[in-house]
Amino acid sequence: MTKRTIHDYRRFASSATRRLLEQDRPFHVKDGEVRIEQLPCREVVKPLGTPLLAYSAARLRENIVEATAAAAASPRPIRIHFALKACYLVGVVSLLQQAGLNVEVISEYEYLLARRIGFTPDQIIVNGPAKRPEFLERAVSDGVCLINVESLPEIAFLDGLGRRLGRTIEVGIRINPLLSRRLRGPFTPPGSKFGFDVPGGEAENAVRTIVASRFLSLRAVHCHGYTRQYTPDAHRAQVAAVVKFLRQVEADLGIRIPILDLGGGFGSRYLMEAHGWPFREFVREMLDPLVGLAGDRQVIVEPGRYLVNDAAACLTSVLTCKRTAHRRWALVDAGRNILPPRENAEYVVIPCRVSPGRTLYHVGDFLCTPSEPVPLSLVSGPMKPGDLLAVFNAGAYTFSMAQNFGEPIPNAILIDKTEWSWLFRKQTVERQFVQ
Repeated sequence: MTKRTIHDYRRFASSATRRLLEQDRPFHVKDGEVRIEQLPCREVVKPLGTPLLAYSAARLRENIVEATAAAAASPRPIRIHFALKACYLVGVVSLLQQAGLNVEVISEYEYLLARRIGFTPDQIIVNGPAKRPEFLERAVSDGVCLINVESLPEIAFLDGLGRRLGRTIEVGIRINPLLSRRLRGPFTPPGSKFGFDVPGGEAENAVRTIVASRFLSLRAVHCHGYTRQYTPDAHRAQVAAVVKFLRQVEADLGIRIPILDLGGGFGSRYLMEAHGWPFREFVREMLDPLVGLAGDRQVIVEPGRYLVNDAAACLTSVLTCKRTAHRRWALVDAGRNILPPRENAEYVVIPCRVSPGRTLYHVGDFLCTPSEPVPLSLVSGPMKPGDLLAVFNAGAYTFSMAQNFGEPIPNAILIDKTEWSWLFRKQTVERQFVQ
């Protein structure tokens, strides 16, 4: 993205967040204070300190309802598999599991975590461009829902495993259709490490290899090309490309592939809605190219960010303020230990105590590296050390990508009305490193 595009996006996201806080929702402003459900942020941090990652149980439940309603309204059967890489907090993901959602994993670690949370093997899809052989054996032995293959050696290994076990293994194949440069996703450029390219015949050759095996059954085509999309144009183009590929290989080989795993890449819920695309309408438009596709087909989507990102805020304290010749700085106690710098992050900073005025600050972390979690933010009124800020859209790819850098990974809690419960306790140096 260009600097101008990033700047325009941040202005839009900041305005949408302020409008959200004006409503009677789980995150809102009352009596000049930002609240999470019924608890003022300042009261929340008193016994716990900062930085603090705080999730709203009510917002998580609302997002689950919106996603499942979109699936129920679709003329095609849709299975929702939460992308576990978005959040590793058991107390958060348990709410999704209890609501009947399924899960998608990319490693044996994630698989074991999913099983501990309560997902059964037939609720689990295994993805990833490279998988350990022992993990594939475990996944097959346990009977996972689907394994999406992404290389010829992986196909050969599973074929040999099926031969050794004397059974047929159900697989999907990840493909990379070539879309226009305007619509091409970051995960599917030509020569990507992911899956098989459609141009040049790699994907068709992989399909032929699977179909020729007596021990593999091709059940799905998988395609995931995008991240943080708010409008359905790119997803619709991706689905159209998948349908074109399906029709071609099915006609050429006389087969039927019943499942379309269309991945994730959806933006945070309220930002999608602020662009005029509730999830139900987004999915309907995205799946429009399936009209006319023969046969019973099941659709799989793998949302991560959509379900959990706007359900959490990171509460962080200002350590110091400074003004240079070019900008004002507010340096906070949250860094990549809980807010990893990412180009596709949706972080929006709001003071927890609303004050008059409109001053432009750069919000930076405390680290001795030139990397700020929020390189540019608009905040109201002058800042001073000790002020509390809320960084919204902190529920996805924060805890799961956090690291003990400068400070340990901080506390995380789940707020439900007037109560809170632990999701994660910050560990001391002794507990982390001393045996």
